[in-house]
Amino acid sequence: MTSTPPDDAPRRRPILVPVVAILAAVTVGVSAAFGGLKDAPEPQPEQLGKGAEFDQGQMKTVFEDAVVRPGDNQGLGISDKRYLQIMMKVTNESDETILAQTMDRALPTIRADDKTIKPGKDPSDLGPRIVTLYKGHSYSQLHPGVPETVVMSFELGENDPVPEKVSIDAATFEWQESFIQQTHAWVRVVDDEPPTPEERKRGQSVTLTPKVGAQVTLPVRVEGGL
Repeated sequence: MTSTPPDDAPRRRPILVPVVAILAAVTVGVSAAFGGLKDAPEPQPEQLGKGAEFDQGQMKTVFEDAVVRPGDNQGLGISDKRYLQIMMKVTNESDETILAQTMDRALPTIRADDKTIKPGKDPSDLGPRIVTLYKGHSYSQLHPGVPETVVMSFELGENDPVPEKVSIDAATFEWQESFIQQTHAWVRVVDDEPPTPEERKRGQSVTLTPKVGAQVTLPVRVEGGL
């Protein structure tokens, strides 16, 4: 014979789930399944200033200074011309010696007072002169694991004003395997962009532009009584 519980015995209450919460969960699931949720926005490049260090993969770069000065006897131009020089401390993180000119690919775009000076407009432009300095002499190499002073020089025209600042786009490199040659190499990271109308006419389908990992802004100072 089954006994009836007393009236004062605690009763279990049913768990109530708000209908709104259920509908919200269903909506999110359906939206995700059919691509209704937008992709997360691309992270913006890191904003850096004078003295900052940025790990570019193949190298680590400290952005030390930007200066306008006359050329000198260190392989940095001739004395009756002016040069905008970007001074860096670069450590080659790879296992092999590389050329200082590699920094041309590592810093794909440079602006002086928001005006692009690299890359140049003229296709025949060979770009800035880039050297390694050591004890008053200029060299062309960066040896593995050694922090070295690197100077990137731009010749200024006779009537060009001294810029107040330079802005530098810094790229990054990845250690990638080539499945065709079964080798590895440092490869610059790129973004895929839709082709411009001019590129479509030439038959290009995708534009590969260097992915900007950091943007560095340096004030420009003047040396040599200019």
